[in-house]
Amino acid sequence: MRSSSISAWLAGALVCASLLPAASRAQDSGTVLMLSETAEVERTPQEVSATLRAEARGADSRTVQAQVNSRMTAALAAARAVQGVQASTGGYWTTRQEKERTWLASQSLTLRGTEPGPLLELAGALQGQGLVMDGMGWSLSRTQRLEARQEAGRLAVEALRARAEAVAQQLGLQVAELRELRLDAPDNGTPRFRAAPMMAARAEAAPPPVSAPQPEMVSATAEASFLLRR
Repeated sequence: MRSSSISAWLAGALVCASLLPAASRAQDSGTVLMLSETAEVERTPQEVSATLRAEARGADSRTVQAQVNSRMTAALAAARAVQGVQASTGGYWTTRQEKERTWLASQSLTLRGTEPGPLLELAGALQGQGLVMDGMGWSLSRTQRLEARQEAGRLAVEALRARAEAVAQQLGLQVAELRELRLDAPDNGTPRFRAAPMMAARAEAAPPPVSAPQPEMVSATAEASFLLRR
């Protein structure tokens, strides 16, 4: 009887010994706070682009394709003669229009640059040569976008830290450490194109198109978990 009482007392003591450290660890672990903040910065795009297309229509497929080829060759030569303008060709297609019983051929040309004046002058000259304007747009340069993303990320992290300290103070706690941090700054690098009115295929001395940049917002989102303690 005495042996069983001693065994029961030892078992109880072991249970208490195992529970006390666990309770102490739970008390010291603190409170985990998870937050998310998004910051935005505004930048005015520096790169302008214009997309034009050469078209030809006629009864013979070889003739219309030869006309498109000739116009595109001349357009590329004119673009390469303008300093600071980058030119690239796009899709080329030829189709038979059964209702009109004619062939239609078309190829696009995209102009890009950081100086709007020469580029828009060139676009106007190409319109005068018979190319049709499909659209114009502005976009942030690579350097602009990188700097804007870094700035937005810095602001998001600062806002996140300030909010964590405010919440901790509200709870009567302090921010002990930053456990995890995730920073997401999406790269929306697609130029914003505006539709441009079509010009007559044989417009003479076409005036250059007009385009003005619109400020663009670059955002970054920071998500983190903080450890709060008394």
